[in-house]
Amino acid sequence: MEKINKETTERVKLRPRRFVPFVAGSLALMLIGGIGFFVSSRINKPGLDTRSLSIADKTQEVKTLDKGLPLATHLPLPVEVRGIYATASTASSLVRYKALLTAVKEKGINAVVLDVKTDDGSLAFLPHEEKLSSSAPVKKLITDLDAVVGVTHGMGMYLIARIPVFEDPAYAKRYPKIALQLASGGLWKDAKGLAWLDPAATEVWKYNAEVAREVYKRGFDEIQFDYIRFATDGSTSRIVYPVFDKKKETMRNVIGRFFSFLDLELRRKGIPISADLFGFTTWHQNDLGIGQWYSDAITNFDFVSPMVYPSHYPAGTLGFKNPAVHPYEIVLDSLKKGNEVIDESRVGDASKKLASQRPWIQAFNMGATYTPEMVSAQVRASRESGASGFLFWNAANNYSSLPKLSNYTSNL
Repeated sequence: MEKINKETTERVKLRPRRFVPFVAGSLALMLIGGIGFFVSSRINKPGLDTRSLSIADKTQEVKTLDKGLPLATHLPLPVEVRGIYATASTASSLVRYKALLTAVKEKGINAVVLDVKTDDGSLAFLPHEEKLSSSAPVKKLITDLDAVVGVTHGMGMYLIARIPVFEDPAYAKRYPKIALQLASGGLWKDAKGLAWLDPAATEVWKYNAEVAREVYKRGFDEIQFDYIRFATDGSTSRIVYPVFDKKKETMRNVIGRFFSFLDLELRRKGIPISADLFGFTTWHQNDLGIGQWYSDAITNFDFVSPMVYPSHYPAGTLGFKNPAVHPYEIVLDSLKKGNEVIDESRVGDASKKLASQRPWIQAFNMGATYTPEMVSAQVRASRESGASGFLFWNAANNYSSLPKLSNYTSNL
């Protein structure tokens, strides 16, 4: 992610600009394909979309016990998840971490998305499982993961583990044979200088599933997967894939198989999972050159979190010169389009369990100075679309722009 302002830490470089490279191309695809930018005629009534809360019946504390690991207690899923993102660096100090949670809880936040694996691929904590011993970090950011879980749960907050997957320089360094290559030799790196793994390498799938299992056993309530796509930023035409063979399968097939793997290995075994997706995946059904299809994600996860940051949409979206200053309209229309995909997937089987939408929304300055009113506009759009919650992104973990959030109980 590009640096947003001088206050943001180096962590800022790693995220919000995650689908910007596709904006112009996606706009062209939409226009050429006759899809166009339009305001959907279908507007959901305000209220939570309880149709697709596939794990909403988890209203009691669930305990898990695994050989070698302590008994972990999981908090029930909130009726509406109102979450923030927190870095492992923030959680490296329990004092700082608790101060952040105290401040945002006063504004109505009831969930935290916390890095357990950083964007450079390093684990942020010391694993207990033998299978992960070779991935133990030289310097762990979170010195006491169990204490962090205890502090979070002690404040009544639902805890979500964020795991970036295919952007993983650390794993690429250890296992270069399954990392993206250059024909001239060496590893391919993106515009930020980061190495990526081949999405078709099942070793990568198994490794990240192991990370997910460990943190769930240690008390995290849900696992969220990020960077679950093919590489983008940089000279992608120079990539040599050691495993993926485009003559045998498409990018969509690869990512779809990975989604199904997570479903079988985690979700069907009682571990709630969610997926971070490019915001434009709700707008049209093609893989944007990254393998992500919204219709594939909603059948394999409990929640999908499209990154509908208004600043990331190109000029001309919905007729707006600067979409960033129209947060309500951009978020509402993006989620409406996602609802249409969900509804289409239910045709012929109205009882089919599909993921509910829980978007990432903008709590940082890009394209405009984001005031509490602009953040509130995104919350209102999320609620009107029937989303089961929303997550605020600020790479520096500065949530001073958050408004006071009230409980939302319409339709309940």
